[in-house]
Amino acid sequence: MLFDNKNAVTEFYPTFLKEDRSFLRKIYEMLSNAESHVYIVCPWITLGEELVVPLENALTNNLNFELYLITKLLKEDVYNRIQQLEDIEKWMDILKGQMHVKYNNNVHSKMIIVDGNEVIVGSSNLTGSGLGSSRDYEGVPQIESNIYTTDKQAVQEATDFFSKIWYHKGSKDYDNEKYVLSCKSHNLSGIFQKYKNDFWKIAKQEGIYVENDKISFKGIIAYLDKNKAYITGKNRKDIAISISNDGYTFKNRKIGDEIFIRGNIHADDLDEFQVTLDSSFKRKIEEQSTPSKKSKLSNLKPGLRYISLNAVVANINKPFKLETKYGEKYLTLIELQDESGRIVFELWGDTPNNPLKVGKKIEIINAYTKDYDGNIRLALHKNGEINHRS
Repeated sequence: MLFDNKNAVTEFYPTFLKEDRSFLRKIYEMLSNAESHVYIVCPWITLGEELVVPLENALTNNLNFELYLITKLLKEDVYNRIQQLEDIEKWMDILKGQMHVKYNNNVHSKMIIVDGNEVIVGSSNLTGSGLGSSRDYEGVPQIESNIYTTDKQAVQEATDFFSKIWYHKGSKDYDNEKYVLSCKSHNLSGIFQKYKNDFWKIAKQEGIYVENDKISFKGIIAYLDKNKAYITGKNRKDIAISISNDGYTFKNRKIGDEIFIRGNIHADDLDEFQVTLDSSFKRKIEEQSTPSKKSKLSNLKPGLRYISLNAVVANINKPFKLETKYGEKYLTLIELQDESGRIVFELWGDTPNNPLKVGKKIEIINAYTKDYDGNIRLALHKNGEINHRS
């Protein structure tokens, strides 16, 4: 029977149409005292800045602390700022490679589990109205109810439930694939059309220049196919500009490249923030054949994304087999070096074979870094590349 453990703590946290931050204070306490990992299921997040300090506290407790988040990602929600991607990206920036995010658009559950020891579950989203705020820009407090418990059976069943959602076929990785980037473009479109003051803050931060329907912008190519490109901000990873690709406009460019664009804005209701390039400017992009700036190994730090670099294969360790959520995989740890230093590169595959040889010069495109037991490791994004150099 649930909550039958006499040693367990069980508490009730309601809000009833007025400001009451007791639920928020409880979450703050739980996260600040976390020592290993936190599981969060929450469809809507708009008050993520309230949890920045407790997440930093958790990192202080354990540098290897990890956060697993399952949320909801609908374009109309992002456009209307019911879901604020800036909050998710802010958490990811703090935790670097130690935050793992999936979205499942059937999720309506709200639950936080800390270290497998305590859980809080109920009706409140991580929004102003859900957390009992009365500030105008955060929403109006609603009628909410939440239960906190340390009951072992309840915590275990909640953990099993989280795992079921995490591995459900409808749960997708929050990565820079086409749908997620379209959501980020809807985010910028909604801000541009409905929250002008916020847009001008982003413009200042990112060096975006807008006059009438003209825009100039320097960003990072996050997605590229024969029909479309998405350019994200250099600082703000929650925004993206959508650009049609006619097959040759970006022919000399790669994912991860920094690029300057200029064109006309098209931002219609509930649509992406789209830019049509000036015809004269298209030719300038086509003529840009200068390779993207390559990172030096000594300059790498945990949490970087869209990295391109040149290196030499210094050592290849024996691959080992692992059971992952995607089935049986092989991981090979490869030491790379350049004139500035060395780094361990994780190469995953379906077989123990790999195309690299010691002494070979390679180019890595669209990689990221993460922290592993206090050391920096390099890995490829899903659309990353390894090219041999002569």
